[in-house]
Amino acid sequence: RLLSTRPILTKSVTSSAISGLGSFISQLISGKQFSQKSLVAFLLFGGLVTGPVCHYFYVYLDKLVPHGGALRLALRILIDRLGFSPLFLLVTLYSLSRLQGVSHKATAQGIKGKYWLCLLANWKIWTIPQLINIGYVPPQYRVLFANVVALVWNIYLAKKATS
Repeated sequence: RLLSTRPILTKSVTSSAISGLGSFISQLISGKQFSQKSLVAFLLFGGLVTGPVCHYFYVYLDKLVPHGGALRLALRILIDRLGFSPLFLLVTLYSLSRLQGVSHKATAQGIKGKYWLCLLANWKIWTIPQLINIGYVPPQYRVLFANVVALVWNIYLAKKATS
């Protein structure tokens, strides 16, 4: 019911929780000392950026290219994979680093070193789930569906962010 009455809040809280869980799990797996800064960065980014931005992206995508046929689905996937994803990845890497207290200069250097590797991983991990998400999942559940996939993705990103 909250997805209908308070969609942004619901998607933000869900995104925050799953992002934080991804960070927590990745830290456990890595065996490194627990970083509260990393956990808080993922919680904040998930709630303040991922939830709302993804909600509005899917709304905009539905308006830009309405459902209907394989060609439209292919166009929707191309817009996501080649337009939204590269930009959102850049925002994600930058924001997570800055939220952890890393300077702008060091953040920019770090992104230069890992952006393409992360983008290729994004395309590998996210393309099939996004095909399912954009093509078949009802609009109100798309952010939730993506959050489930994001658990794996955020573990990957958290490991990259601390490497």
